Amino acid sequence: MKHSILLLLFFLTGILFGLSLPAQECRNKKAPVFKMQEFHQRDGLPNVFHKIASQRQVRIGYIGGSITEATEGWRDLTFSWFRLKFPQTAFYQVNASIGGTGSNLGVFRMEHDVFIGKPDLLFVEFAINDAGDTRENILKSMEGLIRKTWAAFPNTDICFVYTTAEQVCIDLVNGKLHPASKAMEELAEYYGIPSIHVGIEIARMYSQGRLVLSGAPSENEHTIVFTEDHTHPLSESGHPLYANIVVKYLDKMSKKDYTANHELPVPYVPDNWQYAKMIDVSQTERIGNWTILAEDSPIAQQFKQFMPSIYQAKPGAMMLFKFKGRVLGIYDCIGPGTGTIEITIDRKKEEISRFDPWCNNYRKHYFFVKELEDKVHEVEIRVLDKKIDKALTLLQRKITITDPSKYEGLDWYPANVMIVGELQK
Repeated sequence: MKHSILLLLFFLTGILFGLSLPAQECRNKKAPVFKMQEFHQRDGLPNVFHKIASQRQVRIGYIGGSITEATEGWRDLTFSWFRLKFPQTAFYQVNASIGGTGSNLGVFRMEHDVFIGKPDLLFVEFAINDAGDTRENILKSMEGLIRKTWAAFPNTDICFVYTTAEQVCIDLVNGKLHPASKAMEELAEYYGIPSIHVGIEIARMYSQGRLVLSGAPSENEHTIVFTEDHTHPLSESGHPLYANIVVKYLDKMSKKDYTANHELPVPYVPDNWQYAKMIDVSQTERIGNWTILAEDSPIAQQFKQFMPSIYQAKPGAMMLFKFKGRVLGIYDCIGPGTGTIEITIDRKKEEISRFDPWCNNYRKHYFFVKELEDKVHEVEIRVLDKKIDKALTLLQRKITITDPSKYEGLDWYPANVMIVGELQK
């Protein structure tokens, strides 16, 4: 209800900034960020607005990280805008966002998490979570995401949204576009995808002294506080600003509606991840103590939306499979009762810990091994009976173990094997 009222205000008045900000002169209009373009319409969003005008049911999809996952955030606010702007249409939301994940996992999740909802419009927000990756890797995963979508649903419109964080915002003030956003803009330009950089307006407001990037709202009663943790916008202030920017350009694009198939040109990156596949654990050979988690188990209940099948492997258990391709990853759960695995690819061994300083609770996680040669690979994964100083690990985040029995397990909880290539018999 709260976010609907917020949306109604800026939908009817269009003056959210004027209502929310102190009246003062701009103090830094010469900052390079004022020369940056926050919106590129390109081919726009023709199909979704045509469908809104001609049909009664429309599905809006979102895929991204924690900024998009947040309840009462820009996702919910923009979805409410559609409902308020077009009250004669029934809208359904497809929320495929997972905190702490990037486009390299997102491209593998498309079939199960996004396509199942058959979205007419898909918002993609991965710029912040892709920050630590290379341009080459971002191009591969993001182009794979685009090509998968339009190969399956050529009438689905796509819109890129670039969010920000404190350091990214400071760079924007100086006119420096984030490398992840720059890589995504290459693809947006090539495929005609509209993009909205919601961080540019935040950087402008910050440069003018009209917004605090990170702080306590109680200590800044007369200034907008964007975040408390340098990254995640506050639902009372940061997210409405994001949403207002997005709906401003959605409204602009809504003036033009027609139908147009999104045809796939020659790939921008020849080795993109269009053929990324999630392989269920059941398709591999398993040796030792393996069980599939019951539907009523706490871990299965917590992650059933995105992980319909989760397996538990005890120390000594092994997984064996072959695949032809160059990319291999694992989609799993980690938490208090997880330990270490040893992965052997073509007889080369590597230990990978499935316990980290955030493992006081269970969460969805994933990892990739380094890129391989494009050939047939033999893979063996073994769960090790290797003790971990979990108390010391958690102390990195000042977390003290109060129930040692909760942390005794050294198990592994895989849901899927991820490959770009083909599983071999």
